[in-house]
Amino acid sequence: MLSCRYVTGRIVGLIAVLICALTLWHLMLMLSTQSAKQINEDVPCCGRYFMSLLWNIFLLALFVLQHSGMSSNIWRRLLIRIGVDGLFHRPLYFICSCAILHLIIHHMSVLPGPLLWYFDVDEYQKLWLAVFVLHCLMWFVICAGAIAAEPMEFIGLRQLFGADVQSDMAQSTVHSRHVGLVAFLVILWVHMAMSVERFLLAMVWTLYTLFGHRASPSAVYLVAETKNKQT
Repeated sequence: MLSCRYVTGRIVGLIAVLICALTLWHLMLMLSTQSAKQINEDVPCCGRYFMSLLWNIFLLALFVLQHSGMSSNIWRRLLIRIGVDGLFHRPLYFICSCAILHLIIHHMSVLPGPLLWYFDVDEYQKLWLAVFVLHCLMWFVICAGAIAAEPMEFIGLRQLFGADVQSDMAQSTVHSRHVGLVAFLVILWVHMAMSVERFLLAMVWTLYTLFGHRASPSAVYLVAETKNKQT
């Protein structure tokens, strides 16, 4: 008979899978579509502009803090000390990451003002088609890379079904920084219209992806340590 720990873990893992899929779809729409609100050139007073800018910076800072904080060894040890199994770390990490991404996707403020660059879709149809095809190709590379890296293991669901956590997670750590990183940067910067808020988003995510976020191999040993304590 399955224990309450495994039943709860599988439910959390499945929720993480569904939320990740939904978040990925909304992220594709956000980064690869062009809406009419991006072409607004009305500049408000400095007060309203400054508050919108601060709100966007807060959302991006929240994203960075959540990603770095929940991937640290201090956070993992804290979960173990309060009785949360180490195997639950990755599903919880992805659920929280998706929650922050939804805040950015749906609640990031539009910063009025002239666009950094803008190509009219109707006037440059061939260019728009080339950008569209490039984005489709880059999203395919990202999704194919995630599937090749076994997403169930990456999210942490496979470990909850009793797989060899130490060897599998070590293998996934090796593939954590792959060609999908370059594809994601292409999606961020190759676009028909570069608004101020998109430039801020692209700049923060580019810097964080290249210099701020590193996969932690010690996570493998923390999960293994949890299993040893249980046995």
